[in-house]
Amino acid sequence: MSLRDAGSTFKQIRLGRGLRISDVAGPLSVSTVSKFENGHTDISVEKLYLLLDHVGMDATEFFEILNLNQARNASPASLSQRAMDKRMFRYALEQDVDGLKQFRQSFTSKFQKTHARLYKLREIMVSAIILDTQDVHSLLSKTDSKIVNDYLMKRNVWYALEYALYGDCVPFLQPDDFDRLYTKFMAIHFDFHQRRNYLDLFFSAFYNVSVSLYYRCEYAKALQTLNRLEEQKLPDNLFFLRVQLRLLKLLCTYKITGDQADINELNALVKVISKISPAFGRKWKVDFSFQEPITDKH
Repeated sequence: MSLRDAGSTFKQIRLGRGLRISDVAGPLSVSTVSKFENGHTDISVEKLYLLLDHVGMDATEFFEILNLNQARNASPASLSQRAMDKRMFRYALEQDVDGLKQFRQSFTSKFQKTHARLYKLREIMVSAIILDTQDVHSLLSKTDSKIVNDYLMKRNVWYALEYALYGDCVPFLQPDDFDRLYTKFMAIHFDFHQRRNYLDLFFSAFYNVSVSLYYRCEYAKALQTLNRLEEQKLPDNLFFLRVQLRLLKLLCTYKITGDQADINELNALVKVISKISPAFGRKWKVDFSFQEPITDKH
């Protein structure tokens, strides 16, 4: 835990509740609390708990806020892959293209200074999320698509970065790169029992393959891929992925058969999901240009 972060977070909470240092110091001196808030001195855990009690907050809530603040303020270069994924997901849900572009620029600048491949890969990942958020359904540049292809094709074991890179970029790869990497991904899939720590990333990447096939109007292949994903028995904690799988299956089935029953079920499910999470509902509609209600044109 950073001393400066802990002190400044406590100060933020105190000020947010309209309290003066003298209101919360108790047996501590105002000078001691002030130095703690400004990162100049440490205090014991017991004294911190005392201060938290005086602002009406328990330790669990305080450390949750501290962790969130540290994640927001962290340099993009130092983010773990999962922390980076969460930040991009938040920007995407909020349709914050400007935030994504600023986020991408941080990796562009870091790559220009260091030429480290990680920063280039992360820059491309954010570019893919920007394309998705803008709903342009265009592709990554041939150069960026080739960089993704070359990096992943050389690796026979995928970890967090590889699954996230593939999952984020697959709907926007150039056709030849998509075909090569889809074959590679399926080969990785058959060895997946060795890497259970990456199940959620694997499932997300698998789903995004279906999204890519849908964008290419290959609805039967998309449906086949979704069925294969469903066979993997997604865990209950991946609720929104399970929902997306069901939504896309219905949409693909409707595209193939034109059956009004499928689109009626899809409309009803979208309405329910939009009530649970309006942001998720809006994003799904944008991603698939879905305007309800759809009427049968056949």
